[in-house]
Amino acid sequence: MITFDPAGPLPSGTVVLEASAGTGKTYAIAALATRYLAEGVVEIEHLAVISFSRVASEELRSRVRERLRSSAAFLESVVNGTASPSSPDATDTALAGGEPAEVQARLSRLRAALAGVDSAGIMTIHQFCQTMFTELGVLATEDPEATLVEDLGPLLEEVVCDLYLARYAALSERPFDLATARNLARAAALQLPTAALAPVDAGPVAQERLAFATAVREEMERRKQRLGVFSYDDQLLRLSTSLQGPGGQAGAERLRRRCRVVLVDEFQDTDPVQWGILRDTFAGRVPLVLIGDPKQAIYAFRGADVNAYADAVRAADQKYSLDVNFRADQPVVEAITALFGSTSLGPEVHVERVQAHHHGSRLRGTIAPVRVRYLSVEAPLNAAEARDRIQHDLVNEVVRLLADDIQLDTADGWRRLVEHDIAVLVNTNRRGRDVAAALAAAGVAVAFSGSDSVFAASAAGDWLSLLRALEQPRRSAMREALLTDFVGADLTEIATADDQKLAHWAALLQSWGRILNDHGIAALFAAVQLGTDQQQGLAERLVQQRRGERDLTDFRKLAEILHAQYRSGVRGAALVSWLAEEIARGENAGDRTRRLETDRQAVQVMTVHKAKGLQFPVVLLPQMADLWLSDEDTGDSFDFHDDTRQRVLDLGGKDAPGRAERRHRHAAEEAEDRLRGLYVAATRAQSQLTTWWAPTGRNTEFSPLHRLLYRDRDRPGTPEPGYPFETSAGLTTPAALSWLAEAGIAVEPCGHSVEAALSRAHSTVTLRAPSWQRSIDPLWRRTSYSGLTAAAHESAPAPATTAAITTDEPETQTGAVPELGGPASPMADLPGGTAFGSLVHHVYENLDWHAPTESELDQRLWEATSQATARYAIRDLSAPVLAEALKPSLLTSLGELTGDRALADIDITDRLSELDFEFPLGQADSTTTLGDVATVLRETLPPHDPLIDYPDDLASPLLTGQVLRGFLTGSIDSVLRVPGPDGPRFVVVDYKTNRLGPQDLRLAHYSRPAMTAEMRQAHYPLQALLYCVALHRFLNARLDRYRPEAHLGGVGYLFVRGMGGADAGPETGVFDWYPPSAAIVALSDLLADRRRS
Repeated sequence: MITFDPAGPLPSGTVVLEASAGTGKTYAIAALATRYLAEGVVEIEHLAVISFSRVASEELRSRVRERLRSSAAFLESVVNGTASPSSPDATDTALAGGEPAEVQARLSRLRAALAGVDSAGIMTIHQFCQTMFTELGVLATEDPEATLVEDLGPLLEEVVCDLYLARYAALSERPFDLATARNLARAAALQLPTAALAPVDAGPVAQERLAFATAVREEMERRKQRLGVFSYDDQLLRLSTSLQGPGGQAGAERLRRRCRVVLVDEFQDTDPVQWGILRDTFAGRVPLVLIGDPKQAIYAFRGADVNAYADAVRAADQKYSLDVNFRADQPVVEAITALFGSTSLGPEVHVERVQAHHHGSRLRGTIAPVRVRYLSVEAPLNAAEARDRIQHDLVNEVVRLLADDIQLDTADGWRRLVEHDIAVLVNTNRRGRDVAAALAAAGVAVAFSGSDSVFAASAAGDWLSLLRALEQPRRSAMREALLTDFVGADLTEIATADDQKLAHWAALLQSWGRILNDHGIAALFAAVQLGTDQQQGLAERLVQQRRGERDLTDFRKLAEILHAQYRSGVRGAALVSWLAEEIARGENAGDRTRRLETDRQAVQVMTVHKAKGLQFPVVLLPQMADLWLSDEDTGDSFDFHDDTRQRVLDLGGKDAPGRAERRHRHAAEEAEDRLRGLYVAATRAQSQLTTWWAPTGRNTEFSPLHRLLYRDRDRPGTPEPGYPFETSAGLTTPAALSWLAEAGIAVEPCGHSVEAALSRAHSTVTLRAPSWQRSIDPLWRRTSYSGLTAAAHESAPAPATTAAITTDEPETQTGAVPELGGPASPMADLPGGTAFGSLVHHVYENLDWHAPTESELDQRLWEATSQATARYAIRDLSAPVLAEALKPSLLTSLGELTGDRALADIDITDRLSELDFEFPLGQADSTTTLGDVATVLRETLPPHDPLIDYPDDLASPLLTGQVLRGFLTGSIDSVLRVPGPDGPRFVVVDYKTNRLGPQDLRLAHYSRPAMTAEMRQAHYPLQALLYCVALHRFLNARLDRYRPEAHLGGVGYLFVRGMGGADAGPETGVFDWYPPSAAIVALSDLLADRRRS
């Protein structure tokens, strides 16, 4: 394997870059992207960087942006001959080499890339597939309007029940029960929908199991087609099918034009379908760099397949590796390398030797860098006893680490080791909760996150009990609800309650039921937090409890999830059933996990899967020699790979022929996966790693740590599945393994005393009841343009909501307007009001108006208006009529604003629709008012400005005194990028459907004076200025060498009823305004309290 040189030739074919843990994979990806862009191989809009999670893709985008910025700054210092802002690395040095003209060209390319980094295809694999599917257009073989559904569980339940009844209802003896049917269906249709099914040749019962699973797959496909829905797995299959269809080659060529360099992160987590798409579309045709570490392939349970990585290695033109570990200290790196040695962790997966960047240890104190702690006993222990003793020892060690004077070397110098420097990694949520509870009992600040789902929390059970009682108020359900934290009663209170107390509880639950039925989950959760004369509210009750902060967080998170379900139409009994199923499943992590701010300062307890990608100075592994495997075949499904490396799902049941051999294959693959899990866990450590070992009757011999310790070190490859104590010299403890000391691994017996350590921990804890010492600021608010001008529009100020942000157009035109002559408005006969305005905005937002021909524009406009009219039901308004009425607005020149271009002349890549923003207004003690905004405008608007008198409107008594403190939120309809004399200009565009005339509406009603009057009357100048401030801050954060005077291009308020088409010109309907850049900068400083002290 060749060591990757970041300054060497750029990969031009298909390359696999193996990045062992801690070797700077993300750094390498950002450096590669920077070089491809700087050297002109690809432009930013044609670069694809693919990862396998939203968090990873967002981190990659941030790292690529920062890398582009830092490399551009370095090259600028080279070009100008000034001091470098930072020390250059190998990539920067390579970019700075060559002729000055070429260095200048590289700098220019990096600046262009920085300006367009938000348009780069840095996305998850599923986002990539959806983008590519959209790119195929008419070449796609599936319905492009289908909707992505994250959870197909409810649909699967319908299919299973329907098929089970249809096939077996009339039979006196059924081949399997409904629970088995559900398990078969979930494995075949949701978990591994593309896997082959086994056994092919078997008895009638096994064949019926396979036939049922196949029928479920087929019926699921039919119903998804009928309902117009698809899952994440379907995304991949849709794209793969389209590329293999009649237009596949043409489609692949279109995708290659879109993605001319492809970098794939975390490639070890891919599957055969994903690799097939990448291979058939890009391999051998564009640079395709696959970055990953097969030693960290631990997501087989999610469908990932390390064999796909092995196939890619065989197909690659070249294979490189990163061989310097920047995470761990040298003693840790060397010890872990020795621990794994020549062990195989999967098909062609080995632990390669890497060098440590950090020589020596960054931890100072009485602790070895790598340790194996063991229980020394004469006979194997019961697993529960061993687990309990290891847990006591772990607590002792954590307390000792925190109590002793152990110092950690950080970027800010040496400091004492604290709680958040320590992580305890476990294999199961149950073990994690036990460890966290033990540490908490010892007085140690601890946070358990793991893969734990909020649905596994006690709050989920309380929500289920409450919703059941409100849905079906039976006596047993009511009693369960009373025992929840929502009410706070206990069994003694219920048993001894008098009639008055029981009546109070009944009335309370009835009132909550009415609130749920009338107003939904959000209102219900607000109600349960309100106390009464007879009892405390939920929040008040919980904060007095030991884990109250955590529990209250769980209740709030569940309220958000239930509210989303309620709004989507899942209500009543359906909501109760949905919540019960989620609780039963119990492993839905992702965005449904919860964390507190205080968790960051605690010892971190988490599962190995959750810890992947993280690092900690100290890592403790109490469960790596604790694994229970049953000899019994329960008949459950499992997967394995056959001789052709194809993934196969065994559904035949325990009596199917050939079952034992298939189980053996599955067990061998699981054993390799557990070794990779140990590698992931061990490589989270930066300066110290501790593992535990104990001899048990059943739980030790198959565990990954035991297999590594007792394997034949002279025999490379895969260790035996297990090492019974009889074949390893009886109860030989790790202390007898001489090679451990040679590898730098200390072997220590576990201690026996617990009380001393616990008392030390307790002595450091001081409890203090917090008290409220602050006041509530009544002027602080989250507001918008609509909220700021509500008083002038004769409506009460309200908090900013989506509706308030997007609907700022009047329902009717007020005041008398004279009849005028001239051409009629194309939209004269269309309705008005906010609903119609929202519909029109929806069309503009979703329409790609830059069409190659007018007929294509007509087709796109018809499709967009059809979707909009279906979503916004407005009587007597049809899609063809709306399309015909809107078309002139797309063809009208916008005059000076866009260099005489119409909207239809502006490519979709030069347009950003619905730019949402939110930024703070001032500081906590800000006294800035709208009157101050008026003052800034008087100081900065030139005398000839068309809105020179608007500051007087803003200074009206209804507005001028409003304090600007809190947050300002809004959404800009469109930002257009148009050519300017010094590069691109960015123009704010807002669409208005206001009717400025009578029923016989003419274009002349939208003259410049009429639009100016409407702008002032509706306070649109304030909206425009706030939008300009938001754009100014957006561009300042994203554009290299941003200059407001050059890049801010003005404002266009498009009164679309007054836009008459190509022949009408911009004289009517187009209100363009060019507030000075100095005004925008001054306003931005004012709103941030930077301008005035």
